[in-house]
Amino acid sequence: MAFVIGPGLFFLLDRVAGRRWPLAFVASLFVLASFLLRSDAYLTFPVDATRVFLSITFIWLGWVVVMVLAARALREAFPTPRGHRLVRAAGAMGTTVPWFGFAAAQMMAR
Repeated sequence: MAFVIGPGLFFLLDRVAGRRWPLAFVASLFVLASFLLRSDAYLTFPVDATRVFLSITFIWLGWVVVMVLAARALREAFPTPRGHRLVRAAGAMGTTVPWFGFAAAQMMAR
């Protein structure tokens, strides 16, 4: 799911969003929502799996938006058409990076 939705959302946001500050605001809202979902999860037991999943999803969506912002900054540094294609491809692939870390953490916990 993350390997299809992440790059798709990256390309959509990269094409649709006009300026940087709304993207930064949206990324901040995702991280804030994640924090609010998890703020009392460590105090109450058992931990609700739905809240944990939503929290991780919001952090990941914030990461996707940050990747869009980074891709825009790199495109300004590499103004050639080939540079634009490489930056977009790297940004789309970068949206999946957190899931590799999550899978590795789960593997080590077992």
